[in-house]
Amino acid sequence: MLDRLIRRLGVDPIQWRALVMVYLRMDFRAAGGATTQQSTGQARGHPLFGIALVTAMGGALFAVLAVRVSDVLVSATLLTTYGAINTVMVLLVDFTGLVVSPDDYAVLGHRPVSSRTYFAARLTAILAYITTVSALLAVLPSFSYALWWHLGVTGFVATFAAVILCDICATVLIITSYVVMLEVVNPRRLRRAFSYLQLVSMMGFYGAYYVSMQGFRDSFLFQVSFNDQPWMWANPASWFAAFVRLASEDPPPAAWIAAAAAVAITMACVPLAAGRLSLEYAQRLGETTAVGEPPRTGRRFRLPGFRRGESRAIAVLIAAQFRFDQKFRMAILGIVPLILFYLLLGLDQGALVDPFVPGGLGSAAGAPLYMAVVFMPMTLQAGLQYSDSWRAAWIFFATPASAARLIVAAKNFVAIWFLGGYLLLLAGIWSYYYERVWHAFFHAAVIGLLAHMLLQLAVMLKPALPFASESRKVERSAGVYAAFFFGSLVASIIPMFLPLVYARPPLTAAVVILMLLVTAALEYTLHLRVAEAIGDLEFRA
Repeated sequence: MLDRLIRRLGVDPIQWRALVMVYLRMDFRAAGGATTQQSTGQARGHPLFGIALVTAMGGALFAVLAVRVSDVLVSATLLTTYGAINTVMVLLVDFTGLVVSPDDYAVLGHRPVSSRTYFAARLTAILAYITTVSALLAVLPSFSYALWWHLGVTGFVATFAAVILCDICATVLIITSYVVMLEVVNPRRLRRAFSYLQLVSMMGFYGAYYVSMQGFRDSFLFQVSFNDQPWMWANPASWFAAFVRLASEDPPPAAWIAAAAAVAITMACVPLAAGRLSLEYAQRLGETTAVGEPPRTGRRFRLPGFRRGESRAIAVLIAAQFRFDQKFRMAILGIVPLILFYLLLGLDQGALVDPFVPGGLGSAAGAPLYMAVVFMPMTLQAGLQYSDSWRAAWIFFATPASAARLIVAAKNFVAIWFLGGYLLLLAGIWSYYYERVWHAFFHAAVIGLLAHMLLQLAVMLKPALPFASESRKVERSAGVYAAFFFGSLVASIIPMFLPLVYARPPLTAAVVILMLLVTAALEYTLHLRVAEAIGDLEFRA
């Protein structure tokens, strides 16, 4: 029965099954690159588990909102909007691995696989992932609507339909945006254009999140209603949320119209996606990996502290990766709106209070600001491990360069140029508001020492050669989520602990001296740990 239906669609069922199985199995295979000799070749844990866990936790939050918010349509709109944004962010982080890979054309282009069969296989794999994540987000809120609001089975099913269909449409729109850029932008500039698109999207995401945080704090969302604010229908996610409203008693005519619009968008996305996912698109995308940008002329800038030996090699390598590796460039550029977001959120929550003044801080005020200090270097350090050009990492094993010094140099690059730059920015802002300028710079130095110790520990736990490992699908996203939770814990402690230390100068001096000694001890231990770990590495293609 299924094979007949598939054949009527112009799809080869045997090829379709084979391709879907391959795409799903590729997510669970072990990554190539620099690995330990004791590695069994099996993946130790799927990276999607971290995203699924955080998504389920987000669903718990929206389940609570569904109970607290008096308007069903408002809470459902928040749920569908978050689901769409979450889907877009995941696709932006790892689009070429999750949706269409440039390797697809090289492997399938010369084989008798039609574009329609390829489309069906890719779409099935994408829907399997999107549906799973969307269902995890919707499961707890659906119980809230079914039990608390007495919508029963109808409300339960309507919640799933609203979230899943909204996320699928968001996926198709992202695919369409990429293909349009692929058609109008020269391959030499395409990767840079992709980065700018992702950067703008991330800034929009963080901006929307900040506005929503302000709304929660002011209890705005608990009072607003679509009857009083009809402009809220301008959000397309609210059209899918209307499914939940239809499951309740006496739905207004606007809800019927919005639900019909959501169905129309879903139907329009089917041919839209079918015209985008093809082997020709994979071929075009593959050209972007083979065509480099024009070489730059002029004198090369030598970074202070990274002018010779392995340090110089790391500085040149990171600069080259930023220029040619889209994923790494996005990892760097994605930090920019994140820093601005945390900076804005932290300053809005009292991070401008001088901690040296009696009674200053003493609570979790300004924790988001410190979250960026902890989160940024750990995320960037993790991003240095992976690259689409990981096969070139054999050079590390064929040169007399010290692999241990390469890893330490990469850590130092992140600590000096990224963490140090952000701390200088904070010190400049704080110096304007603090009673003494030296208070600002001293506080920034103490925060920097703490963040550097955490960075040292992160490298000790997982030492890895820079850009020498293959990134499994959405693995970076899972790492970001892990760093986010760990960073949140540390950031909440900083504004409560340091003002107590600053209250007594002898205690302040003792703590700073202790932190310096611990930093030196960790640095020495790090060299030993890295040397031991690197001696057990081998390269696996």
